[in-house]
Amino acid sequence: MSPDPMPEALVNEALEFPWQQILLEAFIEWRPNYLPSKINAAEHAIAARFREPTDLNEQLALGDALQTLHLLFSKEISDEKFTN
Repeated sequence: MSPDPMPEALVNEALEFPWQQILLEAFIEWRPNYLPSKINAAEHAIAARFREPTDLNEQLALGDALQTLHLLFSKEISDEKFTN
C-alpha cells in the first residue's frame, strides 16, 4: 500500500511565496508529456518574480529554485530519459 499524499494544508503552509506552488507542480509532475510545460511555467514564474522588487529571503529562494530546476531538468536529462 502506498503512503497517503501530503495533506494540502501542510504543503500550503510550507510555501512562503506564491511562485513556489508552480515550482512544486513541476517537481511532482510524473507524466512525461506534461513535464516540459510545467518546467517552463516554473521558469517563467521565477523570472517574472526576479524582475520585481523582493526581499533578500525571496531573492535567495528564487536563485535556489532556478538552480534546482536546471540541475534536475537539464537538457541532457529531459530530451530522452523522460520519454523512455
